[in-house]
Amino acid sequence: MNLPMITLDTGALDPRLLIWPLLFGLGVYLLLTAQPIGRPRPDLAERLRRLDVEERIRAEVVGQDRPRPVFASALLEGMLRPMLDDLGRLLRSVLERFGLGGGQELERKLGIARPGVEPAQFFGEKVASALIGLGLFPLMNGLGTHPFGVWPVWTWLAGLAVGFLAPDWELERRLAARRTQVVMELPILLDMLAIAASAGLALEQGLSVVARQSQGAVARELGQVIREMALGQRSVVEALEAMAERNAVPELTSLAGQLRAAHEQGIPLVQTLSTQAEALREKKRLRVVEEGGKASVRMVLPVALFILPVLFVVLLLPATLELMHLGG
Repeated sequence: MNLPMITLDTGALDPRLLIWPLLFGLGVYLLLTAQPIGRPRPDLAERLRRLDVEERIRAEVVGQDRPRPVFASALLEGMLRPMLDDLGRLLRSVLERFGLGGGQELERKLGIARPGVEPAQFFGEKVASALIGLGLFPLMNGLGTHPFGVWPVWTWLAGLAVGFLAPDWELERRLAARRTQVVMELPILLDMLAIAASAGLALEQGLSVVARQSQGAVARELGQVIREMALGQRSVVEALEAMAERNAVPELTSLAGQLRAAHEQGIPLVQTLSTQAEALREKKRLRVVEEGGKASVRMVLPVALFILPVLFVVLLLPATLELMHLGG
């Protein structure tokens, strides 16, 4: 007896029947293993260790040299992190031959905006985001999500380029936000330092008091200045100049230069700090006005696209209906 042959037409199989279950399973896996659902709770010993001041300082010092995790899941961190680091190290070594590896400037930027992130890890993130950008449009083609037609190959390459440059844009955004934060914090800190100097404190003592009594990016930098002076690595002027060079903010560079001149030439410190604080306060006011002007320009497009059409419909539709009623 001959049994009928059963053939499977693979061409009639919709790819979405395979891709959607895989994506759903991947999403459930990431949800269960990522923060905060899959985050292990610290034990009692870890909580007690955090209450000890010396242990917190030691953990902070050790954590500065420890690489930051890329993935929230420990499993993904253990599986994919070494591969990303190797790819980033290889990519950086290739780009350094053409003078595009970043060098010390990249290390300085990462140390300011993303402490604990090494250049190899940064380039690994660039590779990962580039692969995500490259696979986005082919995935949308496979899922049938192409409202403007099938995504051509040049969009794949554009996604690759955008994904590769996205970490650089994010780094520059963080640096710009930090510069703005420094400019906003400096006038108040200079006023506090002027009050300390008028009370008879030396520059070193005033910096120590201001660093203890304040918070923010500049306060953390002043804390590092105090540590360098306490360890005898640099004098107060050298530590301030190193802080200005490390942050590459013009306002900090100008402040370090004026404090050096006041320290070497014997200029009254209170007058120098008050003048610098007034200048920075004026610059802060101008920056606030500038940001307000930019915000008004950014609002033109949303108003033109979303508010004005609705307003025209609300005003003109009743009049149009009334005219049609009169004419009909």
